[in-house]
This record gives sequence, structure tokens and C-alpha cells, in this order.
Amino acid sequence: MSSSPSASPQPPAGGPPAAPPASGGAGKIILWIVGIFAGLVVLVIVAAAAVGFFVIHKAKQAGLDPELMKKNPVLAAVKFSVAANPDVELVSSNDSLGTIVVKDKKTGKMSTMKVDTESKTVAVTDETGKTITMRVDPRTNSLVVTDDTGKKATITADTQAGNVEIKAPDGGTFKMGANANQAPSWVPVYPGVMPQNVFSASGNGEQTGTYAFATKDAPDKVLAYYDASLKTGGFRTSNTTNTTNGKITGMVSGAADNDKRTVLVIVGSDDDGTKVSVTFSAKP
Repeated sequence: MSSSPSASPQPPAGGPPAAPPASGGAGKIILWIVGIFAGLVVLVIVAAAAVGFFVIHKAKQAGLDPELMKKNPVLAAVKFSVAANPDVELVSSNDSLGTIVVKDKKTGKMSTMKVDTESKTVAVTDETGKTITMRVDPRTNSLVVTDDTGKKATITADTQAGNVEIKAPDGGTFKMGANANQAPSWVPVYPGVMPQNVFSASGNGEQTGTYAFATKDAPDKVLAYYDASLKTGGFRTSNTTNTTNGKITGMVSGAADNDKRTVLVIVGSDDDGTKVSVTFSAKP
């Protein structure tokens, strides 16, 4: 039976928030990725794209040495990313050796980057001697990252579609963008909409993900549909609604199979319609 417990969190006005972080096996994938890229996300992205025209064009606009871009485009791109990142400071560089020393302005920690243009590799060594290696493969538009223990992750990007897929060391995957895996059949889809897959993750038998869409239907109609559909599918449901400045927001949560399968639907109203995010999780 549906309920509206007072302790339930009230959904924010103005639209649904981002999906909650994954937990369990899928969550470990994300945590491993976050750990290995802490403080290096911008560098990774730019290094991966260094072989492309866009970065070279932007580097020229930034006034970087055109000769360096010809000799070592990855090093030029890394320099560009450092200059564009307000949180890091360029301490020193040696173009002939392909090295850059940067300082994290927040922590004061130093890192040394070594760029090998022949192998398209960037090695980042911190103050403790731990090294993370990033190798660009322009044939597959991918980046292979190896941490200090030898674990590897592969990041493949489709720049035209705006999709990113990450394969973690334990065989799990994490996808963002339109190529993210679709939700299982037991996750309801609102009639007449084309949901956009936002992200998906899988590992150790667990699957989680989020899709989103917009509709002109009223929020209470969307909430009622998901509440009824989840109940029909054997889920226990709980729901809550909130009205702020005349705009209705709400959420419906469902759980089944001793909480091994869960669905969270967050609905928000905006001037251009109703926006919905649906997050699901399945555990073995």
C-alpha cells in the first residue's frame, strides 16, 4: 500500500536532482575511477583529445608554441590544460625532456608529468613516488589508465555522440551518454516518451542506471503512473509530493525481492513542462 511518511525527504523545486551514487559492486567501479583520477580529470580528458584538431586549434588560440604542438602535441595539450585549470599551477617545464611539474593550489602537493610523444603516454608521479600512467590510442579514441598497483581501466569516448564508456579492472563497466545500457524490462517507461539514458554501471552481478525525459503531462499524472506500474510489477511503493510557488514536485520509490530491486522516480515541474529522472538498481 502506498504511503507518504513524514520522514521522507522532500523533492526540491525546479526539477529533479542528479541520480544518487551507485552502491555495491557498481559503486566500486565509480569509486576506483574517482580515486585514480582525483585531481587529474582535466588532464586525462585533454590528453585523450590531444590527437584531435579541436585541442590543437584551442592551443593555438591560447598562444602555445606551434613548434611544440608539431613535435609533441600531447605535451602541448597538457600544458594547455594546466593553464586552463585554475586549481593547479605550472611550477616548471622542460620541453626537450617532455616533463612538467605542477602544484595543486589547494593542497600544495606537487606532481611531475612525463610525456612520451612516441608512445602517446603521460606518466604522472606524485610526491610519494606513486605513478599513474595514461596511454592514448587514437585508433580507438580510447585512453588506458594504469594505477600504481598495475590495475588498468580503459576509457573510450565517442566525441560526436558525447558518449563515454569506462571498463574497470574487475571487468565492470560504467557508461555515460546516449549509449548507456537501457533499463531492464521491469523498470516502467512512461508512455509516449523517448527516455534518454544518462548513465549505467554493472559489475559483480549488480546493475544500476538512470534515464531521464520530459513531458507536458502534469507531475501528479506521472507520479500516479509510476506508483501504479510499480505496484503491478510487485513492488512496495512509497511516495511524497511537495508544492512550492505553485509548482509540484514529487518522488516515488519502489522495492522488491527483499530490496534487491529498487526504483526511484523523481519528478519536477518547470516552465517548459515536467522533468523526470528514473534510477534503478538490481543486486544479485
